[in-house]
Amino acid sequence: MRLEILRTAILFFGGAFFAGYGLRRVLKLHKEGFWFSIVAGVMVWWALMELILVPMTMKLASFHSFVMVYTIVAGMVSLAGVFCWKDILEDGKEFLKNWRQYVTLGHLVALVLICYQLWFLHHHMYLEWDDTYYVNLANEAVWSDKIYWVYPETGAMADFDKRYVLSLWPIFYAWLSKLIGMIPTIMAHTILPWLIIPLAYMVYGLLGKKLFPEDIGLQGMFLAFAVLLHLFMSGEHTSGLTFLSITPWVGKGILATVLIPLLFYWMLRIALQEKTWADWWMLGVTGLAGCLLSSMGIMLTPVFVGLTILVVSLKKKSISCLAYGIAACIPCIILGVYYIYLTH
Repeated sequence: MRLEILRTAILFFGGAFFAGYGLRRVLKLHKEGFWFSIVAGVMVWWALMELILVPMTMKLASFHSFVMVYTIVAGMVSLAGVFCWKDILEDGKEFLKNWRQYVTLGHLVALVLICYQLWFLHHHMYLEWDDTYYVNLANEAVWSDKIYWVYPETGAMADFDKRYVLSLWPIFYAWLSKLIGMIPTIMAHTILPWLIIPLAYMVYGLLGKKLFPEDIGLQGMFLAFAVLLHLFMSGEHTSGLTFLSITPWVGKGILATVLIPLLFYWMLRIALQEKTWADWWMLGVTGLAGCLLSSMGIMLTPVFVGLTILVVSLKKKSISCLAYGIAACIPCIILGVYYIYLTH
C-alpha cells in the first residue's frame, strides 16, 4: 500500500507541478514558488476534467474513453511545463537561498501536526454514509465502464440523477484508480487523504504569505493554527473544519477546505495588487474546478466572488474590476443555468 500511495502522490503532485509551471508561463507569473505551481496545476487539472467530463457524460460516453481523452489532455498540459525548466531552476535556487524561512517554530509545529493528521487517518478510517453513493459511483465507472448511467446504490441501469451530473468528483479518483491499478474504494479512503491534506495546507501556506508578507514567523503560526483548527475545533462531522480530518475524499469537503480558501486567496491578491489580469484568469479556473467537486460549488462560487468583488470594486472605485469579476464567474453561471434547466 505504501508503494501505491507513493506512486499516486508522484503522479498527482508531479503532474500538477509541471502543469502549474506551464500555466504560469502562459500567464507570465514569475517567482511564485513551488507551492503556488502545484496548487495552480491541480486547479488546471480539475477545470479541464469538468470541461471534458460534462459533455462526455451527457453523450453517454464510456469510462475508458474518458480515461483515454483526459489522460492525453492532462498529460499534454503537464508535458508543456517540462519546457519551463528555467523557471523551475530559478524557483529552486530561490528556495535553497531562503530555505530557513520554512523552519520557523510555527512551520515545524504545523509539520508535526500534519504528520499526525495523516497518521491518524491512515490508521483510523471513518466510513461516511454518503460513501454508498459517491464511492460506489467511482466503483461503477471502473467496473461497468459507464459514467453515471448505473445507479450506484443498487447497481440498476437508470437515468442519471440530474442533481449531481454536473459535479462528478468521484470520477477523478476513479481515473486515478484506473491509472494506478487500485480499486476506487481504497483510492478514496486510504490514498486520497495523502493528496488532499497536503494540498489544503499548501493553500493555507499561500494565504499566510499573502496575509503576513513581512513576517515569516506569523506565516508559520498561521499555518500551525490552521492545522489545529482542522484537528480539534469541531466535533460535528458535517462541518467544514472536520471534513479534512475524517473525510478528505468527499467533494463538498474539498470544496470547503481547498476551494473556498483558494478563492479567498485570489481575492486577496486582486484586492492588494494593481496588475491582476493573471489573477482574474486563475479565479475563473478555480471557480470551474470547484464545479467538479460539488454542485454546491456551481452556485457558491459566484455568490462568494460576486459579493467580495463588489466590495473590492467599491474600494478601488473601479467598474472594470466588477466586470472582470463577473467574467471570471461565467463558467459557473453557465453551468448554474444548465443545472436549473436540467432539474426543472
